[in-house]
Amino acid sequence: MKKNSNINIHVIKAYLVHLLTGSGILMSFFSIISILNEDKILTFLFLIIALFIDVVDGNLARKYNVKKFCPNVDGKMLDSIVDYINYVFIPCIIIYKFNYVPEQFKIILPILILSISLFSFSYLKIMTENYLYIGFPSIWNVIIIYLSILNLNDWNNLFILLILIILKVIPIKVIHPMRYKKHKRRNSIIALSLIFVSLILLLNSLSINFLDKFKLIFEIIWYVLNVYFFIFVIYINLNFKKD
Repeated sequence: MKKNSNINIHVIKAYLVHLLTGSGILMSFFSIISILNEDKILTFLFLIIALFIDVVDGNLARKYNVKKFCPNVDGKMLDSIVDYINYVFIPCIIIYKFNYVPEQFKIILPILILSISLFSFSYLKIMTENYLYIGFPSIWNVIIIYLSILNLNDWNNLFILLILIILKVIPIKVIHPMRYKKHKRRNSIIALSLIFVSLILLLNSLSINFLDKFKLIFEIIWYVLNVYFFIFVIYINLNFKKD
């Protein structure tokens, strides 16, 4: 009886993890509604919540061994469906709706991002065995958040997005901060900290000016955390054969 009880607990935990992953689609729905209502604050708030869910659910899935205790649900497929919508589809709608690029590129650029990211998601060798992305990962939600924080003009946004599209087809190596084994704990903590700081700066940039004199401090922290990952990626690419 006790053994069966333990198995049931593990099954419940496994299903709860899948429910957490699936809740990302609710964030998608609310984010799209917010776009239709032209509410940028709620649009990005739901996107960041979805991002946080995606950051933590993978570790929980491995911790509670969902493949063993919930074998009939394909967690990878579930995660990929939610991720494509939140990481690619919704950011493309944001680019179009909120004029992140010049008028003449509002259709063609999202089409490029949607198309190249679709094949990126379906490519079986998109990640190495030690969890390095091949080419720039499809983190367009993060890029749109960053562009909002930087508050650049539409031509600068276009230039950055085009550079990143090009980097998707160049075989650079980019770490998955929550899975890359070297310095995994440190990278995970920095990634979560970066999400929090980005949320604060994003809300502040969207006409909620609550930071005042603390804005510079948060900006410095934000730049330092980003520079850390940038240098880490450069180091990995320079030493890839040794990795």
